Amino acid sequence: MQQKKRTLFQLLVILSGLVMALIVILLCSDEPALALRYFFIGPFSSTYFLGDMLNNAVPLIICGLAASISFTASVWNLGLEGMVYFGMLTGTITAAALDGVSAVIAIPLMFLAAFLGGAVLSALCSFLYSKFHLDIMMSSLMLANVIFYLVFLLIEGPLRDADSEQGVTTKAIPEAFRFGKLLSSSDLNTTIFIALALAVFIYFALKHSRLGYEIRMTGLNASFARYGGINTGLIAIIAMLISGGLGGVGGLTYVLGTSFRVRNQLCGIGWSGLSIAMISRNNPALVVPVAIFFAYLTEGAQCAALFADITPDVSQIIQGAILLLVTGEAMINFLENRRGNRKLSVKGVSR
Repeated sequence: MQQKKRTLFQLLVILSGLVMALIVILLCSDEPALALRYFFIGPFSSTYFLGDMLNNAVPLIICGLAASISFTASVWNLGLEGMVYFGMLTGTITAAALDGVSAVIAIPLMFLAAFLGGAVLSALCSFLYSKFHLDIMMSSLMLANVIFYLVFLLIEGPLRDADSEQGVTTKAIPEAFRFGKLLSSSDLNTTIFIALALAVFIYFALKHSRLGYEIRMTGLNASFARYGGINTGLIAIIAMLISGGLGGVGGLTYVLGTSFRVRNQLCGIGWSGLSIAMISRNNPALVVPVAIFFAYLTEGAQCAALFADITPDVSQIIQGAILLLVTGEAMINFLENRRGNRKLSVKGVSR
């Protein structure tokens, strides 16, 4: 019964997003019929727009998986955007430094560098928690803001490509290390198979492996997990490391699907990954369709901006409204559970 309720709520969230899109466009557009047409149908109107939508979904899937792992262990990694950006940088500069090396060696190394870039930051948050009891939710969020400015400083300074004709960027990932395109008219490439493979692997790992069981038990009830012999502190650290590392990988796939360079501007995929994880209830199987839905909203807004009179920011408004619904429902559940626990404790005392 509870599962049916959750599924119904997820469907209502998606429906509410589409209704919100309808309302915003009706309020903001002077030609709403045209804007609605391109918003809802535009992403499927050509192979370019379809490919672009799926290409945008790739890093969103990986970032959604990253957030799902930490959230499953009740580790609230709100600094995912910083880990995405740092992993994006470490993976890209590693690839640029390996120019001339065999792709068989260089490609795994650049993904490893991206993973380590994100994992190092998550390890720092875990260290601050274990050493100074600094809440991971706050430390990761504050660290992310520090990393943004640090990366901007590096890109505008020692890592800047003076020969770039694309503004302030790092050196580009060499062509030999780039993934083949699936639709020649768009930027969609074979990294989508990496994202899908990760979703399948993480789903089965969480459901059927010992580590997955320990992560789930730690998130459901840490006291019960400790009673059962699980080192919940270690499991939380591992979940945080995997989350940060996957965030870095998501950042690298974003670079591989766009300009092949890191720019001095934020992409927002880490924040979207947090929303995707919450909507999908930390279920890796649901992360994929929710991420594609987010990419659909973004691409629909882009199409409507190109051919009608609304701005691409419409998708951000809709995603924000969806996130408010999800967090609101989570808060209601939290308050109900706390009220129930208080009633049980009062009954226990009265007895």
